[in-house]
Amino acid sequence: MTDPSVPAAGTVPIVSIIIPVYNDTHRLGLCLDLLARQTIADRAEIIVVDNGSTEDMTALKARFPEVRWLSEAMPGSYAARNTGIAAARGTLLAFTDSDCLPSAGWLEAGIAPLMASDGPSFVGGSIDLVTTGASGLKPAEVFDLAVGFPQRRFVEVVHFAMTANMLTRADTMAKVGPFATSMKSGGDREWGNRAWRTVGPGLYVEAAKIGHPTRSTQAEVMKRVRRVAGGERDRQPGWAECLAFCARQLPPPRRAILDIAAIDPAVAAWPTKVGAMAFAYRTRFSLIRYRLALQFGGESQRS
Repeated sequence: MTDPSVPAAGTVPIVSIIIPVYNDTHRLGLCLDLLARQTIADRAEIIVVDNGSTEDMTALKARFPEVRWLSEAMPGSYAARNTGIAAARGTLLAFTDSDCLPSAGWLEAGIAPLMASDGPSFVGGSIDLVTTGASGLKPAEVFDLAVGFPQRRFVEVVHFAMTANMLTRADTMAKVGPFATSMKSGGDREWGNRAWRTVGPGLYVEAAKIGHPTRSTQAEVMKRVRRVAGGERDRQPGWAECLAFCARQLPPPRRAILDIAAIDPAVAAWPTKVGAMAFAYRTRFSLIRYRLALQFGGESQRS
């Protein structure tokens, strides 16, 4: 019996996959390998937008001649994505990142709802975290494993999809407008909220799966914390919003603690979990520190 949620053969439009990259050549190669194995790879146009990398991509470009290689000098992944959008030929747009690992059926499952006449404004697919090993994880990695990418909650409660795994129609993008280039982080939330208001609700699709490696060190997690703090400042720059944001960080992170506690003991033993819980609370004070520092001057960073 034919699955009505999967487009019939020959009816799939061109899908433009847009990937911003900044000094991530090795992982980008892994991502492009997996995109070549998509079940509808013959309908995909892959656009990579270099956002000022200093790494030499000559060998990678030779390895993937079918990819459209573009560049964007303005720092920020959202500026790079907008460059990809402007050049895209597809009637559907799919976004992922250079460090992501798309499953073979990612694209097909993700575009299926968008092809309906009453389809959602955007689709957010699942983002499954991949650990660096089966055991011996450090507290920072256990923390990231527990809280990293709650895509379902983001779509259904906060009304946006992380651009590590987000798909939409080109005409929806035209109606909603491009990503906010003033933001180094949080631009996916700002765009998703706009789309939800102006076009309609988004949709979470579990089957549209992408893998993402966990951040295995405290330094990697803190890069994300800095991006979050910067995104909040860019989104709500006033002092009242700053103080409200800082106040929200003061209580212990209950959801993170419960999610860490729920991790299989075979993956992380209790002493490591306790260390991860303590680290989760420390990240909150780091958020406060970074947010206040930006309020007194400075520019948000992409990393």
